[in-house]
This record gives sequence, C-alpha cells and structure tokens, in this order.
Amino acid sequence: MSIPRIEMRSEAITGNRLICELKEEPINLFFSLADYRNSYFTSNDQNKIMEFYEGVQDSEELIEWMRERPKGVSYVHEVEGDKEIVVVITTADFDGKYAKECRDNIFKGLHLIFVESGGRGDFYFNIAHNINVGIKKAMEYNPRWVVFSNDDMVKQDEISVLQEALKNYDPSKTGIAYFYPSTSYHSREMNISTIRKTRSIVNPLLLYSRRKAFDILKKFNTKFVLSGGSIRDLLFYKRVLTFRNTIAIAVYSAEMIKEFISRYGCFFDETYINSGEDGDLALRVQKAGWEKGEVNFRIRPLIGGTFGNSDSRYLRDQAGNIYFSKKREEEEHDF
Repeated sequence: MSIPRIEMRSEAITGNRLICELKEEPINLFFSLADYRNSYFTSNDQNKIMEFYEGVQDSEELIEWMRERPKGVSYVHEVEGDKEIVVVITTADFDGKYAKECRDNIFKGLHLIFVESGGRGDFYFNIAHNINVGIKKAMEYNPRWVVFSNDDMVKQDEISVLQEALKNYDPSKTGIAYFYPSTSYHSREMNISTIRKTRSIVNPLLLYSRRKAFDILKKFNTKFVLSGGSIRDLLFYKRVLTFRNTIAIAVYSAEMIKEFISRYGCFFDETYINSGEDGDLALRVQKAGWEKGEVNFRIRPLIGGTFGNSDSRYLRDQAGNIYFSKKREEEEHDF
C-alpha cells in the first residue's frame, strides 16, 4: 500500500513559536519512540527520567535516539552593528530581560545574532544546533571573530575592552581567545577522568540524583566522564587529561570555524542534548594546533539563569557524559 503525498503549507499555521516552518515536499509517515521517550527525558520528575534510561538497552541505542531526536525551533533575530566581531547569542526569549541586556548594554555596538528557541515549552531544544544556526548566519558577514555567549550574562567591562584586546591577535593564526579572568563558568579548567572505586563505595550515602547518576553511568559502561577540580571530584574521579573549557562564553576566529566546519560538518556536535557539547568542542580546539590567546575582558555569567540547576537536569546531563565517553573510546581516546 503506497503512502499518499501530503501537502503542507507553513502559512496555515501562525502565532506559535513552537511551530517550525514546513516545506512543500513529500514526507514519509513513520512511527518512532523518539517523542515518547523525550517526554520522559525532559520531565522534571526524576523517577520519569530514570524510567527513560531504564527503557534504553545500551549506549548504542541511547546515542541513536539522541541523533534521531528533533532539534527544536530556532528563530534568528539580528541587531545591526560592527561586523568585524559578530556575537551569536542563544536565548529563550528575544524580548526577555536577558536578551535585552545583551543588546542594550553588554554587547551594544557589535552585530548581534540572537537564535531564539521556543522557550520553556520547547522540549526538543538543542543548544548545539541553535549555536550552529547562529554561527552559519554570522559567517555570511565574513567576520574576523565570532563570539558565542549565553544570554544570561552580567556586564562588567565595556565591549571596547574586548575589541581592543582582540587587536593583539591574528585570527589566521589564533583560533580561540579565552576570557580572563576565568570563572567557574567560563574559561575553566576541566578534566577527562575515569571513575574511581571510591565512587561506588560512597554512592549509597549520596543524594538521590547523585546515586542515580552513577547507576546510569554504570549501566551504560561509561569509561570517561567530564569532571572538575573540586575535592569531591578528585575523590571520585582519576584525572586522565586537563583542558580548558569555554562553557558560557567564548571567542573563536572565523578561520578556525571554517576549518572545523569543513572537517566535521558543523562546529558544535548536535548529538549532545544541552550537556557536553562545550567540552567536546573545547577538547577538539585544544588538539587542533591553532594558537590560543587570552583577553582580559570581565563578564559574569548567571549560572543556570535560563536552564536552571535542578537535580533533574543533572540526571539528563548524564546522556552527554555517555556520548562523550563513547566518542573518546571510538577515536582511541582522542587524547
């Protein structure tokens, strides 16, 4: 039995940011567990998130689901400015207080590209995808530098400080300029680590989310994890490699972006679901051979201002750890 052609027109649907633009082309109807599983994965109920992981057989099935999962919506809004440095900002609300602060105060004067998601109701939001959408648009202007920033930032220095600092670097040689002074949420040292036996011993004494996160990692035979440098991390994890992670804000040379897109197909790996994509890219940057710079530009992130820092988010983040580990194993550690 043949599947009939279905005609869809985007102009028939208006007034909802969660609706993606539809194209007039034939589509194949299919049934998938992606949406069913996503409702559990994005739940604020930790038990439902655990049901999601329990319903996945192994890491291969998990990663296949992560790749199959739709990417959510991405609406581009531009604010005109100097295009030598183009700033890409992901936001849940272009008219919200965070985005307004970015365009009216923090990055005023530079060309800004906001990539707006569907907000808190966008259960398929993928930050790596939205950053890539913004970077693709930014590259159309042939900038020297592209800044990526979360929208939940607090101004400290004038943007002219960043502009002057970048004049000290040649973007054909320097691939990244880290922001200094570093904070716990940008230009931060992180580790690729293996799990110590002490983690298993102490696990029964930890909070529910921490116990269950370890259960997830064990189920999927996770060899490597991303860890910090706290006493707890040093107790639980054995460091294999230290690298510098940009996290909330970074500045990349357009030339390095071109090279990475040519080599990998995109800048950020969109398989990650809002966790691990920054560490993955930071590791590739460290290995790439480009010179690294440092700019004394002070800016403060509001940690979790948009995403929040709930225990539910911590459990969801383990999917990123599992994928990160499998990539390192498949690439013979890649370090």
